[in-house]
Amino acid sequence: MDTLLVLAVLPGAILLYYVYKLDPVEKEPPKLLASLLALGIVSVIPAVLLEMLFDGLVLKNWSVSSSTYLIVENFLGIALIEELCKFFFLSIRTWNNRDFDYVFDGIVYAVFVSLGFAIAENIMYVFEYGFSTGVMRAFTAIPGHCVFAVFMGFFYGEAKLARVQGNGGLMVGYLVLAVIVPVLCHGLYDMLASIDGVFALLAFFAVLILMVVVGLRVLKVSSKEQKRIYGPQQQNQQQPQYQQQYQQPQQQWGQQRYQQPYQQQRPQPPQDRSWPQG
Repeated sequence: MDTLLVLAVLPGAILLYYVYKLDPVEKEPPKLLASLLALGIVSVIPAVLLEMLFDGLVLKNWSVSSSTYLIVENFLGIALIEELCKFFFLSIRTWNNRDFDYVFDGIVYAVFVSLGFAIAENIMYVFEYGFSTGVMRAFTAIPGHCVFAVFMGFFYGEAKLARVQGNGGLMVGYLVLAVIVPVLCHGLYDMLASIDGVFALLAFFAVLILMVVVGLRVLKVSSKEQKRIYGPQQQNQQQPQYQQQYQQPQQQWGQQRYQQPYQQQRPQPPQDRSWPQG
């Protein structure tokens, strides 16, 4: 039992640590990250309930062997529901959080929520199907959920930046992409995984490798750029009023002092030159 639990949790924990270490400027508060991980675990509950409801109401009378069934089940009945649940808990916890001040923070937040979901889901699968399932999912499902989160978090961070810049249309567009792109990746992953045959298996691993490569590229580029959401101007606006009032006269006094010509500061000789010259 202990071995299965470690197998279920360890792959997600390694990826969490990896993404956390990629943040070189300001590490996010541990309490915030712990709450996001917990919310990711909690998000499994509404996701499972909604998937059961979708299956009973929408897919009940459909032919399981039809291609339409595969598309609707994997893209709408699984991917859309799970990514929306993750996004819901991600946004309510971080959108207005004062620590959300870099675009890369959005990636970190999304990864913690998504891997919380993946770890909880992985525990259920591993304890139900055994050791071999845990090994397989350590190299497929867990990295998959992490990559979906990288895409979600990148667009989520860009949306927050657009909001601060006052561009509401761009913000809405990025928020839509923060959901649609992970849904498309997740749905394609699940659909290929549910199809039998060598060609589908090869396509599955090719798509997974491609998504991991692109996800790693997004991670590293965003980590190096460290695009700040709140610039110096916004930071000055957030300073206490007494600090602004103190700093402004000080700066003005310094400018006036050093802008005056040097000759005006030298003592002038007396104007009366009536005394004898030596």
